[in-house]
Amino acid sequence: MLTYNEILGIIYLYMIGFGFLGNCILLFLNIFNFLIAHRTKSKSLIIIHLAFSNIMSLLFRGLPATTRLWRVKCLLDNIGIKIITHIQIITWSLSMGSTCLLSTFQAISLIPNNSKCSQLKTRTPKFIILYLLLFWVFNLLLNEVGFLQNIVPKNITDINEGCNTGYRRMDVHNKNHMKIIIILCVYDALFICLMICSSGYMVLILYRHKKHVRHIHSNSVSIKLSPETRATLAILFLVCTFVLFNTLSPIFILYMFHFKYTNNWMIHSSVILSVWYPAVSPFILIIIDNQIPKTCTH
Repeated sequence: MLTYNEILGIIYLYMIGFGFLGNCILLFLNIFNFLIAHRTKSKSLIIIHLAFSNIMSLLFRGLPATTRLWRVKCLLDNIGIKIITHIQIITWSLSMGSTCLLSTFQAISLIPNNSKCSQLKTRTPKFIILYLLLFWVFNLLLNEVGFLQNIVPKNITDINEGCNTGYRRMDVHNKNHMKIIIILCVYDALFICLMICSSGYMVLILYRHKKHVRHIHSNSVSIKLSPETRATLAILFLVCTFVLFNTLSPIFILYMFHFKYTNNWMIHSSVILSVWYPAVSPFILIIIDNQIPKTCTH
């Protein structure tokens, strides 16, 4: 008879395996497009970075949680656990930033040629590498500050229970810790707002395109959803998933920062919330990538 922890560990492994497979497919498809295609190199580069960030997030967040559930003896010292804990935050932030950048890039690519902002379509691809480098620099600097402020996982010396990299100890009464918390919250909120705006713009463009070609769909006898509707639903599902899980996860983490002792269900919920989006998003992105180019051309 399997125990509760063993069942939960199996669920974690299925989620990690599912997400790892999806991100590998997304990664290899876009590496191929990057090497072969001529017009989509910038977009492929963003997706490659996103898939890599998702894979690292799944491995460094999901696997330690699984080994701890199964009480695998921790072979890392305190420094090693600190490093893994900060890698978790870096990869999570990079995944958020890459998703937001991809959504913004797709929204810009749908700007009509007769629009005043049409110049963004030619200028933005030139700065993609710069944007990605800025993500790395900002996240490394922010987490280096957290590392120097001695923000560490709780109970890291309990090696018989597994490596605890699930959450960190932060003092809400410490001014330096509070500054880091505020910066992280503002950072997440900024990306969530940009994601909502860019996705909303894409949905608006698709809606206008659907109205423009409504007579074509009205003459069709097929009862299937139109390409515009399918693309819109995929975008809405992606942005809802992005906002939901990237809003709830920081709430759980902030709660665990504040209290010394945390219930196991909150730790498990935090892990599931942080792993779910990197596991599901690649499949949604594949659907969106196949739909939008076919529905809107300017």
